[in-house]
Amino acid sequence: MLDMDCDVLVIGGGVTGVAAATAAARNGAKTILLESKPFLGGNATTGLCLHNFITRYGRQVVFGIAQEMVDRLIKMGGAVGHIPYGGFVHSVTPVDGELFRILSTELLDEAGVIVFLGVNVVGTVRDRGNVTGVQVAVKGGIRTIRAKTYIDASGDADVVAAAGANYTKGDRKTGKMQPVSMVLRCYGTNNKEIAEAIAVSTPAMATRADHPEPIPVYFNGAFSQWNDIIRENQIFPNEDHKVFFNTVWPNHINVNTSAVVGIDGTDPLSLSRATVELTKQVYRISQFLKENVPGFQNAYFVPSAFAGVRETRRIEGLYEITDEDVTIGRKFEDTIGQICFPVDIHDPDTGQASFYQIGDDGAFDIPFRALIPKGLQNILVAGRCVSATSFAHGATRNMAPCLVMGQSAGVAAAMASKQNLTFTQLNIHKLQENLEEQGVYLGERSNKRVTHPTI
Repeated sequence: MLDMDCDVLVIGGGVTGVAAATAAARNGAKTILLESKPFLGGNATTGLCLHNFITRYGRQVVFGIAQEMVDRLIKMGGAVGHIPYGGFVHSVTPVDGELFRILSTELLDEAGVIVFLGVNVVGTVRDRGNVTGVQVAVKGGIRTIRAKTYIDASGDADVVAAAGANYTKGDRKTGKMQPVSMVLRCYGTNNKEIAEAIAVSTPAMATRADHPEPIPVYFNGAFSQWNDIIRENQIFPNEDHKVFFNTVWPNHINVNTSAVVGIDGTDPLSLSRATVELTKQVYRISQFLKENVPGFQNAYFVPSAFAGVRETRRIEGLYEITDEDVTIGRKFEDTIGQICFPVDIHDPDTGQASFYQIGDDGAFDIPFRALIPKGLQNILVAGRCVSATSFAHGATRNMAPCLVMGQSAGVAAAMASKQNLTFTQLNIHKLQENLEEQGVYLGERSNKRVTHPTI
């Protein structure tokens, strides 16, 4: 592999990067995507839900590539659509992780994106306010990839941090970050029995083309009735421990309940230690489930291949999404999409989850300025490292918002590279027109053009 040049370089092949690279290539840019893992799709490959397309009032605000992926997954058998829930959100969008990985690979290949897997960013080349190259470690040595515009979709703002831009890590006062987790995949389960035994909310029910009988696809529960066993065997650090279940199958379910606190996801030794501990932890959980919880008695278990990181760096952007922006559902002139998933914060000390609803109509805008790091002109940040407070990050970090930001960043990067512009020089109104033409919903601006149905 020799040093390479392109129009748009996307760093990170999770949901944000997949959407960003697909959008950039579809808009005519020669696009390269770099991913450190040996596969694409990021956290969605664990089988987590694509939260969240629909506001708490039942109005869909996420469309574009995100909706395209759901539609294609339904045809593949890997999704069941947006299913009414009635819990802390109006609806949920469960997906099959492995089929999401396959679809992500197909989307990028269809768009003509050049994908490099197993690549680690080790540095950047910078000329004043411009990133002029990204140095990567690959088999055979260190190589430099150059682009006209860049998108940092790494989740950890790796490129922006290496380029010297300012960022915040964790809570501003304490520096603490939300815990890391590992999803436990369970096969050979009886999901109806599980829901009857442990659910503390009415499950979201769905049907499949190959299974017309309704199945529970999402519900949350608590292990309160097994507190004695949990305490005696030290399964969890606290009693009444919460657990979240999701699936698109009648006999396979994902369990999200593990947590390791005090981990810095940007420190490879810290993250490796967490991965070791989580792997052991989910094994203990699997044995507890098999021995005690109805529906798991004939199951076998597979831990996810990696730890899921909720929070690390957040860039200092031209605008920071604030607590108030979320709590009042603020709208912006430079919007590039909307977020409707509530603030989801897992306590840095206990791992317990708390949710805080978005105000106004249940959605807030993503301002384009929040994707532009101060001091850098030709790079955007999209995904969970976008410029936001720690509280607002509880909403922006989730996968549907990341898909929206990724698509919008990809379109913007393609436009800027084609016109030889910096991102502050880009015509925001033309960007918004292009986004709407490609299915991105921009709130009141889009309402004047097309009416989207209430779900």
